[in-house]
Amino acid sequence: MVSIAIVGLGPWGVCALERIVTTAREGSSLGSRIAVHVIEPRLPGAGVYDPAQPDYLLLNNPCGQLSLYPFGETSERPPYGIGLFEWAVARGYRWVGDRCVVGRGGEPIEPHHFLPRRLMGEYLHWFYIQLRRSAPRGVEIVHHRAEAVDVIGRRDGRELVCLSDGRRVVADHVILTPGHTANRRAPAPAGIVELEPYPVAGYVDRLGAEDRVAVSGMGLVAIDVVIALTVGRGGRFVERAGALRYRASGREPTLRMFSRSGLPFTAKSVTGIDRTGVYRPVICTPEAFEELVSRRLVDVRAELLPLLFAEMSARYYAQVAYQTGSLSDARQVRERLRGAWERGSFDAELAGLAGRFGRFDPEELFFGPRRAHRTSGQYAHFVYDSLARDLREAEVPDGASPVKSATEVLRIFRDPMRSVVEQGGISLDSYLDFNSGIRSRIHRLVAGPPAIRSRQLLALVDAGVLSMPYGPSPSIRAAAPDAGDPRGTLICSTALERPISEPVSAVVRGHLDEPRLRGSASRLLRRLYRSGRLSQFCYGDVRVGSVDLTPESHPISVDGAPQQRLWVFGVLTEGIRHFTHYIPSPRSRIRAFEDIGACVGQILGEAAATGDAAPGALLVEQVA
Repeated sequence: MVSIAIVGLGPWGVCALERIVTTAREGSSLGSRIAVHVIEPRLPGAGVYDPAQPDYLLLNNPCGQLSLYPFGETSERPPYGIGLFEWAVARGYRWVGDRCVVGRGGEPIEPHHFLPRRLMGEYLHWFYIQLRRSAPRGVEIVHHRAEAVDVIGRRDGRELVCLSDGRRVVADHVILTPGHTANRRAPAPAGIVELEPYPVAGYVDRLGAEDRVAVSGMGLVAIDVVIALTVGRGGRFVERAGALRYRASGREPTLRMFSRSGLPFTAKSVTGIDRTGVYRPVICTPEAFEELVSRRLVDVRAELLPLLFAEMSARYYAQVAYQTGSLSDARQVRERLRGAWERGSFDAELAGLAGRFGRFDPEELFFGPRRAHRTSGQYAHFVYDSLARDLREAEVPDGASPVKSATEVLRIFRDPMRSVVEQGGISLDSYLDFNSGIRSRIHRLVAGPPAIRSRQLLALVDAGVLSMPYGPSPSIRAAAPDAGDPRGTLICSTALERPISEPVSAVVRGHLDEPRLRGSASRLLRRLYRSGRLSQFCYGDVRVGSVDLTPESHPISVDGAPQQRLWVFGVLTEGIRHFTHYIPSPRSRIRAFEDIGACVGQILGEAAATGDAAPGALLVEQVA
C-alpha cells in the first residue's frame, strides 16, 4: 500500500486528488493499493471560494474556461469530467437579475459569463464528492476534518502528519497545498484604522454613510471591497437608456480608491475567448524562449519584454489588417514582420504599419503613459478616461479588439515566461524588478475583472459615490491630534504637482499579501520553517519569502537537502515559481495539472516499481 496525505483541499489540493483518482482509474497504479488522507478543517474543495459568499462577489474568469478536469484525451470521460459551465447548467442555475438561482425562470448561463464566486466553491466541493464516489477499488479516501499542525520525518523514511485534534497520520508522501495562508501582521500605527478585505461582512456591517473610506488598490480585491460597500449596503445598478446607472441606498460610505502605480486594472473581453494553444507566434517562438532559458540570468526588462512587445505589435497590426481588409492581409502583415525581425529591420517595418494603420505602443500599454498629474482633478479624469477607453475595447464583439488581442499575448505566453523567470533563471536585479513592478503590470493587463465591473466603477463615479483623487502611491499616516476631525487616518498625495491630503475613517486593504514562510500565521508553516524542513528561496543573500523548491516541487531544507517525501504547490511557491494564484484549469492554466500530475506519477510509479501492493491498514495514531 502507498499512503498519501494531501494537506489543504482547495483547488490545488483537489487537483492533486483528481490526478490520483484518474491515474488509478486508468490502471496506471499497476495494482497498488492507495490510501489518501485528505486533511482539511473546512468544506473540502471550496478553499477561498466559500459557498456562503454573496452573489455580488464574482469570479474573474469566464465559467467556460474553468474546469478541474481538462484532459479530453482519455477514452472514457469520468463522472467528474465536466467544467464549471457544464456543472452550473446541469444543476439548473440561471440568472435572475444579478443572482444565480436554481429554477426555470430568468436567463440561461453562457460560457462567457462571470459567475458568482460561491458557485465555484459549490462546484469544487461537488467535484471532490464525485472523486470519492468514482475512486476505483483499491483507492481509499479518508477526510480528516482537522488542521495539520506539523509534519515530522520518521526514522523509517515515512512522514508523520500531526493534526489539531490530537491524531497523527502516517504517510509515505505528503502533498502540501496550503493555499492563501495569512501572514502575521504588526498592529497598525496609532490613529490608523486598517481593515482586511475578507470576509466582507467584517466591514460591510461596520462602515456606513457617515464614513469616508479609502481602498488601497485598484485591482480585483479592491473592486470586491467597493462592490461590498455599495451593493452590499443596499445599492443597485440599473440600465437606463442604454447606460448603467447606480441607484444609491443612502447607506453607502464615501469611497476613495488608490494604488501604488495609479493605474486601474484592465477588463477582460466580454466574450471570454482563450486562444492559448491556438495562436501561432511570429516572434515569441518556442525556439526564442528556449534560447533565453539556456542563457540563464536573463534580464527581463532588456531581453524578455522586447520579445513580448514585438509579439504584441505583430498581433495588433495583424488584427487591424484583418478588420480593415482580409485574412490574407493579416497573414501578409505577420510574414512581413517575421521577416523584418529576422533581418533586424523590425522597427522600420513597424513605422510603416503605424503610418498605414495608426500608432500602437505596447510599452506604454504595459507600463502606462509617462505623464505628470498637476491636480487631483486631472488625475481623477485620467483614471476615469482610462477605464472608459479600456471598457470600449473589452466590449468589442468576439474579442476582436486589436488592443485586447495584443494584451492576450501576455496570457498566451504566461507559461513560456515562467520557464524563463523561475528557479533562479533571471539575475537578482531583474528578479527584484520583476517582482516589484513587471509582474503587477502583467496581472493588470491579463488578470483583470469582467467588463461589467468597469461599467459599475464608472457608474459609481458618475453617482458621486466613488472617486480616485490622490494620484499614484499616496502616503498613509495618522492625523495630528488637533486636526479637528474624528477620523484619525490621513491620506496624502505624493505624485501630484498640487498636493492634497484628506482624513478617512478607515483604510480597507484592496490587495492580498503573498504567503510567506517567515512570519506566517499558519501553525504548520511556522513549525516546518522553525524545524528547517522548509526554507526560504534566496538569490544570493537575499531571501524572498517563497518556499525554496527543487524543479520537481520538493521543498529544500535549511541545510540544502531536498525533502523527497514532501511536495509543495500553490501560492506559497510564488517567488521561485510565478503566476500561481489562478485556479488550475485548461489552456493558459494547464501547467498546474502538469506539475501535480508529474508528482502523482512519480509517487504511484515508485509504488508500482517496488511491487508495493500488499494489503495494509490506514495508519492513524491517536495521541493520548
